[in-house]
Amino acid sequence: MYKRKILKFCLFGILCIGLFLTGCSKDTASIDESITSDLVDVDYTEVLSEEWIINQPVGILTQWSKSKHAKEGVSCDVCHGSDPQNLEKPTPTTCGVCHNQQAEEFAMSTHSTAIVHAMSKDSSIYNGVEVEYKWQAYPEGGPDKWGCANCHSVGVINDDGSLGDCSSCHGSHEFSLQQARSPETCNGCHSGPGHPQYESYIESRHGILWQSLGDTWDLSGSTEEFWARQEVEPIGAPTCSTCHMPGGSHNTANGKAHDLYGNRMEDYDEEVTFMVENSCNTCHTEEFAREWLGNANELAEYTLGRMREAKGMLEGLKKDGLIRPTMEITNAHPIAGQLSAVESLFFQVNMATNRARKGAYHMSSQWAGRQGWTDQSFGLMEFRSEVERLRTDAEREKRIQDLEELIKKAN
Repeated sequence: MYKRKILKFCLFGILCIGLFLTGCSKDTASIDESITSDLVDVDYTEVLSEEWIINQPVGILTQWSKSKHAKEGVSCDVCHGSDPQNLEKPTPTTCGVCHNQQAEEFAMSTHSTAIVHAMSKDSSIYNGVEVEYKWQAYPEGGPDKWGCANCHSVGVINDDGSLGDCSSCHGSHEFSLQQARSPETCNGCHSGPGHPQYESYIESRHGILWQSLGDTWDLSGSTEEFWARQEVEPIGAPTCSTCHMPGGSHNTANGKAHDLYGNRMEDYDEEVTFMVENSCNTCHTEEFAREWLGNANELAEYTLGRMREAKGMLEGLKKDGLIRPTMEITNAHPIAGQLSAVESLFFQVNMATNRARKGAYHMSSQWAGRQGWTDQSFGLMEFRSEVERLRTDAEREKRIQDLEELIKKAN
């Protein structure tokens, strides 16, 4: 009996030692380290003066304490000025003091001009009131802020003359590069019925891999560390930054096939070559990559061709005086409640066209096809029917007027 107790005690001891060693294994430690490798842990109460702690949100202080800023001693006053009771909002000029290359690249991007792009070319009049931005044509009540300004503010015009808001993408005081490189960061703005880049990506094979395995991919590390790692041990599928911010570039114009108006980029062939050589060839042969991008271009040109035909029909209606030229009178946003029925249908067809080409270039059959050119096809049917109705009504009115003139002359 005594020997049996001794044996049980020894077996229990061996089991405990085994569990302890398993818990301290190298693999487990490396996983934890990879997930948090761009974060640190500094006690903000020991490094920040009391004036910068009192009345400040504890969440912000806690986030900062985990950041590389905290590790490098970049405290609140460096970014927010010397007065803790009157915090200054950092601008790209502020960030550029330390992140000069990123600030210069950002200044060349369409992100930095997002507000400028949305400004009216001339003064806009809506309900007798002059507005500065197209979205101000919306009635009061919130659509202007949540429909447009919330995302276009990435290119806000700052008092120091700089353009842009770095916090649009680097939203947490942890300043986690892992978070900034995540597709969810881009989802905040690049989504929705008119520009579904995120949805197209998520429903592509690339996005399916991200959703299934992305939590095991290491997106941490400095710009140099992360991109050097991609040369030898790339993540399992491209994310948004892989194609549009290669090497960590903050000029997000990389990999664009068309401009904001749907026109094919002048350097399209060069962009395709750049994409193939710097992104696609990580996993695909050049032949395979060019074939897929070529297929995307075919659908884009097909849907844009139909869109140009529809635009010609709409311009014809305006030229013949069959609809009021809303945009020419107000220069306001087309969905601010001023469109005729045929213009509204045209606008919906245009959004479907955007879905088709963005879906195609992000390799999504769902958005290229079913919610892209299919919706465009149904929309064009309605649009053409409305055009025909307007012209038929106009011809009927003309015949009635001619008949009335004949009757007058006869009498």
